[in-house]
Amino acid sequence: MRWPFGKLETRDQSYVDTLVSLLVSRAQGRTLAVPAAIGALEACAGVVGRGFASAEVAGRGIVTDALTPQVMELVGRSLIRAGEVVFLVDTTDSRMQILPCETWDVEGGPFPDSWVYRLTLGGPSKTLTYDWTPASSVLHFRYACDSAKPWRGNSPLAVAALAGRLSAETVNQLADEASGPVGALLGIPKDGDDDTVVALKGDIKNAKGRVALLESGDWDNTGGGTVDLATKRFGAAPPEALVELLEVSSREVWAACGFNASLFQGNQAAGVREAWRLALFGVLSPLGRLVQTELRSKLGDVTLDWSELRASDLSGRARAFQSMVGAGMDVGKAAGLAGLMESEG
Repeated sequence: MRWPFGKLETRDQSYVDTLVSLLVSRAQGRTLAVPAAIGALEACAGVVGRGFASAEVAGRGIVTDALTPQVMELVGRSLIRAGEVVFLVDTTDSRMQILPCETWDVEGGPFPDSWVYRLTLGGPSKTLTYDWTPASSVLHFRYACDSAKPWRGNSPLAVAALAGRLSAETVNQLADEASGPVGALLGIPKDGDDDTVVALKGDIKNAKGRVALLESGDWDNTGGGTVDLATKRFGAAPPEALVELLEVSSREVWAACGFNASLFQGNQAAGVREAWRLALFGVLSPLGRLVQTELRSKLGDVTLDWSELRASDLSGRARAFQSMVGAGMDVGKAAGLAGLMESEG
């Protein structure tokens, strides 16, 4: 489905927005705090990306071959990090390739079938640009669309922008705190550059836990000298409130992405299992429905399945099955409701 009017061009990728933000930040004497760089967001993107990479794709062979784990992983990560991602469907040489787009512009009316795209595909040294590519040749996965701009997706931290800013600023302050100089001060009755302390500085530098000797008198008058060997450490000492704020802000990010905090910081196996069950049925499955709908509209009958991941919840489903059967429900119906039977069709 390669659009015949594509042209080859060489161009440099411009990161204007990032550079402008960096310049403004430096002019204000601040370090740039980027929500996309925080670990809490990457934790969510990683879970979704790996979950999509694990999805079992069913459909025509040419389609399932093209929907590789790498493609699916990029779809999942992009929905969390950017809120959308676009792929060109290329069928050159009688095989299908699904190629990620670096940039894209969309034109058209309110009907998605009428949309046309201008796509840029990045390469190691060159880029390909496709003008007026029809929607039928494009996979455009979107999350959290606004009714005023249904052709654009929004990431969780684009919608919950303050949560992203709070986490980024908190992490940034802690990083600045930790990146300062670290060491210890030792008071001596001489200038630090005095020739008489050169050997002492060498002994301290090379001590590595061993005993270093310092003259403080003589054998006939031991203890006659007065030496104060107390040291004063300097280095990172973040306020406790800032450390606590990091936990709060991380929870905000996890919640914005749909995850329970126990999945990332739980210390009880039961709580972690429940958090994973919520992630599977409350995040991966709904996002999978959105992706599956787009795939079916462009590539025919495609099904995404996470049976392999649901196996981790087998004990919980078995307990649910036992409870329903114990309450008098038909065995077959109970097994179906508990997810212990393969769905038909």
